[in-house]
Amino acid sequence: MLKLISFLLMGLSLSLHGATEKEIAEAKKTIKSLMRPLIPGGDKTLPKELGDFRVNGCEKHKVKWMDVLLMKEKPRLTYAYKEGCDLQGIIEPMVFKTFPANLDLRHLDSYKRIETENKIAATFETRPVVNLEMRNGILRGPKGLLKFEADYSVRVNPMKKGKEAVEENLGGEIRISEIYTEKVSIKENIKIE
Repeated sequence: MLKLISFLLMGLSLSLHGATEKEIAEAKKTIKSLMRPLIPGGDKTLPKELGDFRVNGCEKHKVKWMDVLLMKEKPRLTYAYKEGCDLQGIIEPMVFKTFPANLDLRHLDSYKRIETENKIAATFETRPVVNLEMRNGILRGPKGLLKFEADYSVRVNPMKKGKEAVEENLGGEIRISEIYTEKVSIKENIKIE
């Protein structure tokens, strides 16, 4: 048992080498903040985040997700620095195609930019499940790069709009694979409320 505990503690210390706990926490919060507007129903509940970094004042775009899923609409999500919004840039979500989400960040000590390749897909069951995949994610900062991937799923009711369209929040996972040129394996299950 003692060997197992020592092994787990050694693995934890290795995964944190090169980055502080605060930098890893900032990374996770930033990734979740970027996921939020790309998840049906998630754009209306942007919370306060870490330290001075805020997204609760960002534009809350009303996206008709069923029209997006049926490829009838291509929304344009624009973010600009203002009080309560520390994201700047444009995201144009598409379904079944890869699209970039490259945003400048402010009020974070560790990161100044986030870049991802994203894909929104749906599986049509009794109630459709919308899946968001973030690939080749990079957080850029003064110390270097943090590389990550993330996935998230929600079950939607096509007859409802906005936040009410989310019938079941299935959650997702963030996977951090590299911090400042050091390979790591950090995984966290997430649920965006």
